[in-house]
Amino acid sequence: LKTYDSNVGKVMEFLHREGYSPSLCSQHGRFYRDFRTFLRENNLGYSDSTVEDWLRIVQKSKNRRQYAGARHCMAQLRDISSEAFISPAHLGFRASAYSLLMPQAKTEVDEFLASDAKHQRNNLCRLACARFMLYLQKCDIPSVQQLNYAALLAFHEEDYHRSYKAKDVYEDHIRAFLKYHAGLGRCSLGLSIALNKMLIPKIVHVERNDFEQESGEFITWRGIELFLEKMRSSGYGETVLASTKHILSVLYVFLDMHALRLNATVLWRWFDLVKPRLATNFRQARRSLCQYLDFLKTGDVTTAMTGNPHKVGRLALLPTWCQEELSSYLALQKREGWRPSTLAMQRSSNLRFCDFLVNAGVQSFSDLTPQLLHEFYLQDPHKTPEGKAAYNSRIRSFIAFLSDRGVIANPLLARALPSTFAPHTKIIEALTGEEVRKIWSVDTSSLSPIALRDYAMVCIGLGMGFRASDIVALRYEDIDWKKHCINLIQQKTGKGISLPMPAKVGNILFQYLTRGRPKSSCANVFIRHKAPFNPIRKEACAAALNRFLSERGKKKGGFHIVRKTFASGLLQGNVRVERISDALGHTTDETVGKYLSLDEERMHQCPISLAEAGIRHEWGDLNA
Repeated sequence: LKTYDSNVGKVMEFLHREGYSPSLCSQHGRFYRDFRTFLRENNLGYSDSTVEDWLRIVQKSKNRRQYAGARHCMAQLRDISSEAFISPAHLGFRASAYSLLMPQAKTEVDEFLASDAKHQRNNLCRLACARFMLYLQKCDIPSVQQLNYAALLAFHEEDYHRSYKAKDVYEDHIRAFLKYHAGLGRCSLGLSIALNKMLIPKIVHVERNDFEQESGEFITWRGIELFLEKMRSSGYGETVLASTKHILSVLYVFLDMHALRLNATVLWRWFDLVKPRLATNFRQARRSLCQYLDFLKTGDVTTAMTGNPHKVGRLALLPTWCQEELSSYLALQKREGWRPSTLAMQRSSNLRFCDFLVNAGVQSFSDLTPQLLHEFYLQDPHKTPEGKAAYNSRIRSFIAFLSDRGVIANPLLARALPSTFAPHTKIIEALTGEEVRKIWSVDTSSLSPIALRDYAMVCIGLGMGFRASDIVALRYEDIDWKKHCINLIQQKTGKGISLPMPAKVGNILFQYLTRGRPKSSCANVFIRHKAPFNPIRKEACAAALNRFLSERGKKKGGFHIVRKTFASGLLQGNVRVERISDALGHTTDETVGKYLSLDEERMHQCPISLAEAGIRHEWGDLNA
């Protein structure tokens, strides 16, 4: 081992003489001592084979960085042993990056390291910050106070590491370094956000003159954090929060890089530039940006956002003479307090009417004639008389509005458009006995939270006869647990109704509220099970029924068939007609008559003869 010790001494003397960093010299000395211990304990001599045996042990017991350092040390020792000098291929940096820094840069690195004990103990943190500042120094940037985005992005591009993982670790330390100095006002916080391999591909640079603006809001990172906190409190999941933070980080960097304020024009011009880089995530990003823009105005997170700023509504595509009058009419309807569903029907029917007039070459509502209304009636694509009459009644109301405003001279013109249809009777359909038994026999212990919600809605409809619109609007305050009843105002009629709650329905509803419903401040009983936890739409009731009676498929009737089944059950149970009418919330008893045909047993008891029906029977033929 004397020869070994002599060669080790030559390597160490070379390192000290050439000015290599103390940490590098210390690393060499430690590895050489460990290898000497290995040789002595195993009674071995120095050779290439013993070096390889020891390196295999190091590879298993040390991390990749330490193994690479050990291999580098032994390569230098092999050079001294065989050639009496170290090959240039095995020479590293002659001095640490830190030792090459100017005083100002050293001070900034030292301040950061001293700010946290964990930074002081982490040699890699010191090395990463020193390498970054040395790069800036070579670019004639002596301090972080002169750092700009161009230099930062160039560093990311040029800084070489053997692996992406190593590069990520180094940049983590550099981001912390920049964030510390941003907190002291020495550089922009956006610089620490921008040094991220996930953000950098989405950073776009434009000429500031291309984004001239008269107004806008200066965006702060604290404001973005507040928006994210509001989204979290609204119940949004981690995936949406991460996506929102990502796109807002890119936006923040863009605004900071170009010293711009935010307004709708800047936002969407920027989004058009960055959209191709977002791939399929652009829809969620666009929605988050819409919500953020609205948050800046209102201070609240609005969940009902489509997220398409370029969408042009059908109303906006109409000529001015149509737009102005129809907008005034819809605004009047809204002021009168009509429900959103009614307003939507008014909008849809009259937009269809205006589209017809425009395609027919009409230039003004004053050109309306009975003949035009007749042509519209004939081409209306509704499949049922009821649908056509429903639309026509809204259009007649609009025409009467135009007449009141003096736009149309003939006050009776609206009557040229029929809004009635011949009376007819529908065959009432209800669930079969087998289907009802199948619903009541569901094992609630096997249901997921959302399936339990659906089952509770179906049971309320089947056991109490409520409409889908009333079920989804049900609130905690509507349930009287002490009196075992539900009291509510019907959505369709505005009439109050109070019904006893069957024990089975109450038990299922209680199970949903205690072990199925997500935690939410929403007052509605039935809510979405994904953020935002808002009330659900009435269409969810039909989907709920289909979950438990999937074999029905797309049969007609929807969820309303449950209400019909409830009514027919009361009728077959000899409940008086007026009591059935009250249970259904009907304003008159006449509407119950249509359910009589479902009571087949008693219908067979009251047949009439052919003669009483006005049908005579002659020679085997029926004649009316």
